[in-house]
Formats: sequence, structure tokens, C-alpha cells
Amino acid sequence: MNLEASLKKSSLSATDIEVVKLVVSQTTGCDYCVAAHTLMGKRIGLGREDILALRQAQPSGDARNDALARFTLHLITTSGTVPADVVAAVKEAGVTDTQIVDVTMAVASIAFTNLFNRINDTTLDFPAAD
Repeated sequence: MNLEASLKKSSLSATDIEVVKLVVSQTTGCDYCVAAHTLMGKRIGLGREDILALRQAQPSGDARNDALARFTLHLITTSGTVPADVVAAVKEAGVTDTQIVDVTMAVASIAFTNLFNRINDTTLDFPAAD
């Protein structure tokens, strides 16, 4: 809970946080978190098509969100040192060094939640994501 509270005080916007959570949840296959963060994304103003694209780290029409989604996908689907060009690409889209650190915190937070929900087969108590 403290990690999530820290995330709310981080340098990331609500949209940034949801982009990270959408990508990680989709990639790890946590149905509960995909549904939850699809709903949260809609509540903060992301459109349905944007959410669907961002979950897959595909172009959504917002260069910064797209770069953040691709960066997040890279972090959770690869191992070893992150190549300099991957870091440079997210920075070129306007993500700062501080925000990159906070993205790692967001990834850690949602990865933990995804694992917990997958282990416990958490019951979906709101509409499933489309």
C-alpha cells in the first residue's frame, strides 16, 4: 500500500501511471487488472481505442503515451541492460530521468498486484475489459 501511495506522489501524471499499468497488466495476463485499469483509463479521459492500443503498446495517437507504453513493454519483456536507444526514445518523447525512475516504481507496483490477483484468481467485481 505504501508503494501505491508513493506512486501517487511521484513525478508521473495519472495518465502516465495508467499507461504503465495497462501495458503491464495486459502483458502479464491479469484479467482483473486489465479490467480495473481500462476502467481507470476511461475515468481519466483516455478513449476506448487509445486504451486498446496502449495495452498492446501500439500507436494511440499520443506520441508521449506511445513512447511510455513501448518503454514499459520493453522493461517487462526483456532482460539485461536496457539499451541506450530505448532510453533515448522515451526521453525524446518528453519523459524525464525522474519519471523513468518513477516508471520503474509503477512497474513494480502493478507487477506485484498482477501476480497477487493471478495467484488468487481474484473475482472480477466490475465489467470485464473489452
